[in-house]
Amino acid sequence: MSLYSYSALDGEDNLKSGILEGDDKDAVANRLMQSGLRPLEINPSKGEKTSFSFNSWQRDKVSPKDIDFFTKQISLLLGAGLSLDAALRVINQHSHKPSLREFTLQIGRKLKEGLSFSQALADYPKHFSSMYVNIARAGEEGGILPAMLTRISDYQATFQELRQYVISASVYPLFLLAIGIIAVIVLITVILPRFEILFEGMGQQLPLHVQFLMNSAKVIGNHLFLFFGTIIAVPTAIVYYLQTNQGKIFLDQQLIKTPFISGFIRDLETTRIFRTLEVLVNNGVHLATALKIGSGVAGNQAYKDLLNKASKALKEGQQVGQKLKGTGLLPDLAADLLSIGEESGQVGLVCGQIANHYEDALRLKIKRAIALIEPLFILAIALIAGYIVISMLSVILSINDIAG
Repeated sequence: MSLYSYSALDGEDNLKSGILEGDDKDAVANRLMQSGLRPLEINPSKGEKTSFSFNSWQRDKVSPKDIDFFTKQISLLLGAGLSLDAALRVINQHSHKPSLREFTLQIGRKLKEGLSFSQALADYPKHFSSMYVNIARAGEEGGILPAMLTRISDYQATFQELRQYVISASVYPLFLLAIGIIAVIVLITVILPRFEILFEGMGQQLPLHVQFLMNSAKVIGNHLFLFFGTIIAVPTAIVYYLQTNQGKIFLDQQLIKTPFISGFIRDLETTRIFRTLEVLVNNGVHLATALKIGSGVAGNQAYKDLLNKASKALKEGQQVGQKLKGTGLLPDLAADLLSIGEESGQVGLVCGQIANHYEDALRLKIKRAIALIEPLFILAIALIAGYIVISMLSVILSINDIAG
């Protein structure tokens, strides 16, 4: 027999949790129901661990993980038969994070003021996208809010998985680059100055490229704090500029023009847009509204503008697929498939197939790019370090020739 942790509701909808021993989850569920409890979650016990383990600096804000937890719990509790007010109270009691407890209290107060659930969520645009709010509204109107929230949770999990894949694939190349940069800085600031005394006693003119290296090493060594300050300040200033409206527009324009990067942007935006359309259309949202919401989900301004134009074209009676085709932003194949979906009435299904295809293509491109970037970083660092070392050795060898 194994230990299982559980959370369940009693007859008064109070949350109960604990650990029971049983052969499997079904056996534990039967024991709970015989005790008058309604099981919500039953999982193998892994010891005493809390659902959240945040540092104190993280406790003052609601994070995307909190919103994902909130979505899953609301869906689970509503599916178990609780009212929305009762579900919010249970989450408030069950959460270990003060900011999330306060957040659920605020949602509850808005419901008591007469707002619907989707209207209450719309007051928090930083936490709930227009897509989230519209799907929640469709769930309320159709009486299937738990199912809609489950769809939202699955949607968020899909993109979180893709995001984690990109981050994980980038860690090692960035680590290599950082180590290489540190090695070059140490070579210039620590090793090169040791050759200065030797070269000063040569009695002959150093080659220009060696003289440049020595002068650079001397300047950096004498102004070390200024050097590191510049290294930090320049990227910081660039990031700050790119966060402004003008900087975002400039970056968006450059990304879709750069040959190598534009392919990644196209596949990423295609995946993001058509996955959003799939979820919205399959949940009863009109395609024109879905396109409008999709424009808010798109990360690049050019794609936002394209979807807004497509939404207007649809309202005027034009086909969306034909409007998207030939722009160079989305693949013509995706536009043609969308046109077929419009004609057959299977837009949601087709959008899902398009999203799956280009998500797989994006993963393959990332894998190949990482496989190419790693040796390029190593080669670049080796060339820089090798150039410095060979320059020093050539001067030392010339000294030996003179001495001989």
